[in-house]
Amino acid sequence: MVIRGETNLIKVYDLTPIVDIESYDLSETKDIERFQEVVASYIDSGEAEAVDLPTELMGVLPDGAEIEIEDKTYTFEDIEYKNTSVDELISENFNEGDVLLLLQANGDGYFEYDENPDINELKIGYTACDIDAPQEPIYDFFCDLMLPDMVLKGEEKLEIKASNFYPKDTMVGEVYIVREDGGKYLEKIAEIDMLHFGWDLFEDLIQVDYDDPIA
Repeated sequence: MVIRGETNLIKVYDLTPIVDIESYDLSETKDIERFQEVVASYIDSGEAEAVDLPTELMGVLPDGAEIEIEDKTYTFEDIEYKNTSVDELISENFNEGDVLLLLQANGDGYFEYDENPDINELKIGYTACDIDAPQEPIYDFFCDLMLPDMVLKGEEKLEIKASNFYPKDTMVGEVYIVREDGGKYLEKIAEIDMLHFGWDLFEDLIQVDYDDPIA
């Protein structure tokens, strides 16, 4: 079985232990620039990852995506979903005031599995978001995605045998703080210049290629 389609990658680094957010006045341009430089240095040195292993999310956009089983091609409308609440993930993993670095990438994804199950036996994870979520663009990036590393045949999880990611754009780095107002949510506080960072930041998650996607 093969799943292919437009894919979003996200890595979430918890910077809370190494960033004293109270020491910056983020309404001041100079402090924002100083904060951006400090965060970039933590990425460059590997300290951001050394503090705690990042939370990772890899999702395929349903529109235009394909599931190929032997000689037949299906869409995500042909498969049952297993909802994963993004709001619950934030609430369960992070506390109010936590400072998070989110690295984001968009491209074409290819995911291959050993088995070729009956389409009617399959379920796939799906990132569901609360309709009342704040209007931060990041929610558009990781909501309503199919999760290729959460494919089930009955109760059995299918493992990815091979995968490739073909970047469409440069990666994006943004820093958020966890707020709470009737529920936890993310508020963006800064953008990080990622132009001089390499795609090796994602290669523990998926093989990154620069050739044309597999047809």
